[in-house]
Amino acid sequence: MEEKFTAVYVMVRQSELTPEDGGSYDIPLEKQKQACLRFLRKVDGNDAGKKVEIYTSRGKLLIDVERDLVDRLVIAGPDRLGSSGVEIDGILFELKMRNVEILTVSD
Repeated sequence: MEEKFTAVYVMVRQSELTPEDGGSYDIPLEKQKQACLRFLRKVDGNDAGKKVEIYTSRGKLLIDVERDLVDRLVIAGPDRLGSSGVEIDGILFELKMRNVEILTVSD
């Protein structure tokens, strides 16, 4: 059985892009990723031995959750998980059923 890991999921909506981004998602995704990783380092302290996977595809993340590979999920906020309250609630329910700890940077 594969060792479980911490997943970091980053997502930026088109409406969140600024003129400085030049129409590219690269800069805001990188900023969000770095914020999540800083938060994770603060939470874990010097425990850098834990495997971390970065996701920009919610579908790939959910597949790994279903495969029981993810034990923690770091997100900028719960709103990153979906486009509607019903969708977000469904994903949060699935994560809870799979015993995935959810860590939000906005907390």
